Amino acid sequence: MNEESEKSLLWHRLKLLALIVVFLSPFIGGWLALYVFDVKPTSGNYGTLVTPVKRLELPALMTRSGEVFANGFGRRWTLVLFAGERCAEQCRSNLFYMRQLRTLLGRDTPRLQNVLVTARPLDQEMTEYLREFPDLKVLESNLDPELYRQFRLPEQGEVGSSPKLYLVDPDQNLMMHYPAGIDQDRVLEDIKKLLKVSQIG
Repeated sequence: MNEESEKSLLWHRLKLLALIVVFLSPFIGGWLALYVFDVKPTSGNYGTLVTPVKRLELPALMTRSGEVFANGFGRRWTLVLFAGERCAEQCRSNLFYMRQLRTLLGRDTPRLQNVLVTARPLDQEMTEYLREFPDLKVLESNLDPELYRQFRLPEQGEVGSSPKLYLVDPDQNLMMHYPAGIDQDRVLEDIKKLLKVSQIG
């Protein structure tokens, strides 16, 4: 084999090796990222998934209007907001966002309900304010420790210490929670995706 043939053979081998490297690099990179550098893919959800999903065993609950939740919140998706000692500015903003979320769901609006849990009786100002939310379910002056315990999550602080939102599915599973300062559009995107793929509620 002459020198020219050896160079040609070497060149073909290098090209083949380069093709193999290009083909395998995504797999090798993914393996290194996952198992060596511990890089985990981010979730496509805005809310934080509760893992594993937490089954709620709620006590019987009665709303301010006299509606009774005997076995959880019923067969609907439910956004729950704990107001704590008082429903201040952030809490009221979240109530407004919750109402908007239901409206923006269009034909799926009936599949979602909003629940407010207050630790204290509503004062006159708050009572007047809530007239703007006729579809809101209000659990007034509720300090039942069993209710709060059900929503307690590791490293998330005391339930009611901030106006966070909790999402409960129609099977009474606490499946997602949101920060007090929510991005309404991203919460809406989450819920639309859930309702689209869900056959329940």
